[in-house]
Amino acid sequence: MNPINNYKSVENSYLSDYSAATKTNVNNFDIVSWIFKILKYWYLFLIVFIISFGLAYLKNKAWVPVYKTTSTVLIEENNRQGFGNDFSYNQMNQGIRNMNNQMIMYGSYDFIRRTVARLNLTNEVYLRHRFKDVVLYKKSPIVIESNYISDQVYGLEFEIRGIDEHSYEIIFHAEDDMPGFKIKGRYGESIQHALFFATINKTNMFAKPDYDLWFHFLSNDQLVRQYSSLLSYRFLVEESSVMEISLMGKVADRDVEFLNLLNEEYFDDNLAHKNLTAEKTIAFIDEQLSIMKDSVVSSESKINVYQAQSGIYTQDKSKYSNSVLDELDKQQAEIKLKKEFMKYTTSYLNKNQDNDVLVVPPAASIQDPQLNMLVNKYNEMVGEMKTLGSASPVYQKNKRELEDTKINLRESLTAMTATIKLEEENLNQRYGKAMYEISSLPQKERGLMTLERDFKIIDTYYTYLLQRRTESQIQRASNTPDNRIVDQPRTVAVVNAKEPVNNYLIYVSAGLLLSLLFVVCRESIFRFSIQSREEVESITGAPILGIIERTAKSDPITVFYFPKSSFAECFRNMRSRMEYLAKKQTPITMLITSTEPQDGKTFIAMNLASIYEQLPGKKTIIVDMDLRRPALSREMGMNQEKGVSNYLVGQADLNEVIKQHPVFGFDVLPAGTVPPNPSELICSENTKNMLKLLAEKYDYVLLDCSPVGLVSDAHFLARQTDVVLYVVRNDKTNKNFFKDTITEMHEDNIDNVAIIYNDVKSKGGIYHSRRYYGRSSYYMKHDSYYHESAT
Repeated sequence: MNPINNYKSVENSYLSDYSAATKTNVNNFDIVSWIFKILKYWYLFLIVFIISFGLAYLKNKAWVPVYKTTSTVLIEENNRQGFGNDFSYNQMNQGIRNMNNQMIMYGSYDFIRRTVARLNLTNEVYLRHRFKDVVLYKKSPIVIESNYISDQVYGLEFEIRGIDEHSYEIIFHAEDDMPGFKIKGRYGESIQHALFFATINKTNMFAKPDYDLWFHFLSNDQLVRQYSSLLSYRFLVEESSVMEISLMGKVADRDVEFLNLLNEEYFDDNLAHKNLTAEKTIAFIDEQLSIMKDSVVSSESKINVYQAQSGIYTQDKSKYSNSVLDELDKQQAEIKLKKEFMKYTTSYLNKNQDNDVLVVPPAASIQDPQLNMLVNKYNEMVGEMKTLGSASPVYQKNKRELEDTKINLRESLTAMTATIKLEEENLNQRYGKAMYEISSLPQKERGLMTLERDFKIIDTYYTYLLQRRTESQIQRASNTPDNRIVDQPRTVAVVNAKEPVNNYLIYVSAGLLLSLLFVVCRESIFRFSIQSREEVESITGAPILGIIERTAKSDPITVFYFPKSSFAECFRNMRSRMEYLAKKQTPITMLITSTEPQDGKTFIAMNLASIYEQLPGKKTIIVDMDLRRPALSREMGMNQEKGVSNYLVGQADLNEVIKQHPVFGFDVLPAGTVPPNPSELICSENTKNMLKLLAEKYDYVLLDCSPVGLVSDAHFLARQTDVVLYVVRNDKTNKNFFKDTITEMHEDNIDNVAIIYNDVKSKGGIYHSRRYYGRSSYYMKHDSYYHESAT
């Protein structure tokens, strides 16, 4: 078989496999490569972890537990108490007894204000630590009783220090426009300052006289707003009447006491409203009794006087007339009570500017459905307006409806007054008939009977009022709150108990994520140079002929002095694959270029020439085609007199300018004199002829050319050579510049390009290429095959 055909078959197979591998690498995310990149910054993650952990620790030093204190209350909706069909507070305030209204009432400003006033929280004493303050509620060695507090003092902090068993010192540190001051005082004695008058007393917690505490004053409005924002309400089960009141605070004992007092305020208010009916009934009856008392005495006195003057102490009247008159007297007393009630209610509506609850006294015995309905509606709206407050948008709407209800009530009272008047006229007719029947009695007996009847009417009315007053007093004494406590206030949980652990997780996670983001940005976005083999493959798609590891050796041709090293083996691998790329054995002309200077193309050319020179029976020459900044002769320690430029202009013969290196053995064709027109010389026919002559004389011709990214010299030479070796230096070659240059070469149909990836860190560090890292590991594992010695 023809060796050339065999090489072509192998080469085509190699390129096909390589192309498939390249596509896989380009399309898939290489997680192993990124792991190696991230591990390279292990020290950064360690430092950030320590800093984040420390910040979280400092944050937790300032952590203050927030306690959840709860109490459950049973709202008895159907607990109705009263006088049969008479009006009661429970009947009149069905809107207030709505479950949602109970929540509103519990959290109302007025309830919380009264509770705060009972709790006496005008000041707060606390112990100041480095990171937080700890409130000493009922655990303070002192208690501050304030008699006067200026509005300017709220929001200011004062330090109080114990001097001895009898005295103390209050210190205010200057703030803004407020100058600092010191006040000395004695326990139990009042101190006066422009900002406050107060007395400092000891408590049973007083142990050491040299304490150092802080305190500030709190206004009632500030406390009400604070507790309003911390309170929450909910019913334990939907449509149930068991309500849970919760309070989130930093002082558990104070919160428990606050909820206890809030429950007491709620129950006291409920009982007060229930007693309102009885109290208003008693007040109404007392007013009537005060009027009737004089009438009873006066009537009784008239009877006594008449009996003494007439000498008649008894009268004989018919049984019928007596029973009829008794019944008529009773009805007359009821009508009189109704008339008094109508006057009372009308006056109440006219004078009630504050829209208080309207209570119909049970003594009136009014049985009018329309009036009952209007009174009930009136009280519902009054209750709703009190719970809403004047700031609510619904308040004005309810106020207008309340005025309309008042008008309807007045109209109903007018109609009721007319009805009572008709009843009174009918009663007077019946009364006149009865009086006619007893008109046959003697005049004196008739006069005594009239006086006794008047006394009895007044006495019956008076007795009726006394009976009703007693019933109302019994009702008031027997009233109990409709609601009851299911669970007493208690602290059930620390709502922010997980915050310290979460702080560590958040701070450490955020620190590590930011570090990871930094690494990703640095390695991808802000890395302008080539960092890995995968980047080279994704940009070019060209085969990578070889990967040259970084070496610390100072010799320019390392493979010559260390032929058995792993570094030399990298060049041997390139040499063995070169024939596949060139598609022939010999002669092979190679152009070595790069994107920009300092990428290592001259270094690669010299070492590659030395590797080829080690082949027995093969002749190698390295030509310095960088006519702009020649460096080959200098790097190899040779004098540059005449060279390529001199040959191309006809100043020297080819054999005259070629020199053999005395140490390395291969031939060298230096650049010669730097010409004024290097591009024109390189692109001339003489260059083509020179390359043909060299290919006839040498097996391997290596052209060290100018950077292709900067000048166009390499474009012409690339078409005259078998293989273009493009040197890319790790962590140096500009990524975008490299991409643009390779694109231009493809557009110019220069396809015989192979990449040499230079200066790759392997031993002593981590290289970003997974494949090369695996190969480097094998180098280190089987290092007995490679020796760094020169022999």
